Amino acid sequence: MADRIGRSSSQRWAGALAAIFALVGLAVAGPAQSVPATTCRTCGNHGVLDCSKHKKGWLEIERAVAFCSVAESCKSCLGALCLDCKQCTNESAEGEMQKRVQLVKSWRESLRTTIDAHSRGEPLLHVQTAHIDLGFAIPKIAVDKDKLDSHEGMHLYGDRIEALRALYLQTLELDEKDFSTRLRIYMCRDSKQANELGPRVTGLGGNFAVGTKLMGIDAVYCMWQEPRGLPDDEALHRNIVHNVVHLLTSNMDPAGYFGNPANGWVDEGLAHWFEDKIGGKCTNYCFEEVLTQQGQTFKGGRWRPAVRQMLDTGAVQSLAALAQKNTDQLTYPEHAQSFAMVDYLMVVYGGRQLRDFVRELKRKTPMRDAMQAVYGTTPLSFDTEFQAWVKANYSPLDSQR
Repeated sequence: MADRIGRSSSQRWAGALAAIFALVGLAVAGPAQSVPATTCRTCGNHGVLDCSKHKKGWLEIERAVAFCSVAESCKSCLGALCLDCKQCTNESAEGEMQKRVQLVKSWRESLRTTIDAHSRGEPLLHVQTAHIDLGFAIPKIAVDKDKLDSHEGMHLYGDRIEALRALYLQTLELDEKDFSTRLRIYMCRDSKQANELGPRVTGLGGNFAVGTKLMGIDAVYCMWQEPRGLPDDEALHRNIVHNVVHLLTSNMDPAGYFGNPANGWVDEGLAHWFEDKIGGKCTNYCFEEVLTQQGQTFKGGRWRPAVRQMLDTGAVQSLAALAQKNTDQLTYPEHAQSFAMVDYLMVVYGGRQLRDFVRELKRKTPMRDAMQAVYGTTPLSFDTEFQAWVKANYSPLDSQR
């Protein structure tokens, strides 16, 4: 499992040692600290031992996150991941271990009242990573030839979302001060659980086909794995990528959702761009009319040749026309063109300028003025340059990336 979520053996060992030392509060105090006269053969004078009740490799995985509800449920260590050594005394280490037990207990009890009490059926599993609170109840996931249970799947998606967030920051040249909140993601067991929990965590009412988002100062996504629209891990992963990018874009300083009114092509185009980069195609659309047509895609999600064909047949719209539409007003072909326009801006100008363009739009700068300020061009000139770039870079016959 550790190899599957992308950690080398040396990295896992170094991380485990660092976490153990941090947990028990061990630090080199300087020359004044004396060396114990005898060494405990059981723990090496650490005062604590690894909890043996966790499966092979899982102590390293659990120590890589802040909290995990499955680790908390361990009857031996209560989530501390270590046990008191009965052969020696180390008051500092034992004290730190007890503090950890109380911290884990407090975290889990809070979730029982704020989340679990509002989700139908068995409680979600929970994990807290550096930037994400993830609730997870999807029963099993097949990844390549591996079959993951809910606990394994939760850690996999925790790692994937953290990796996506890091890629987003790197691509758009952002840093931590550009974001005001943690991401809260809930991947539910079924539609009943999602439709019961969704309004509680987002404040948005009504049933939904796949998921619902709260965007802006808060960043929350609650969804379930609808079997026709999201039949496998690849489709589920693309859905999470697409919607987490929406959360990140809305929370990016200045915080606020900007896809409505207008600017839908940038809002959706950016989410599609990361979906394509990570998942190889685009299959998610942020409006309910499309989501209720489970399993529907446009051109199999391979949009570069589709956009080239649109251009060759005169079906590509002008930027001025497309920029009048909200996110939830875009048609299938308009989603594809939005992706291609963002692809053009990313490839030719880079992520920093796209970041600045998005910020101008979030500040309510008219699109024409924002484009002039950031790219030094007009919508009419953009059309000419974009279409020439598509002809030079998109093949009408190539069905792969």
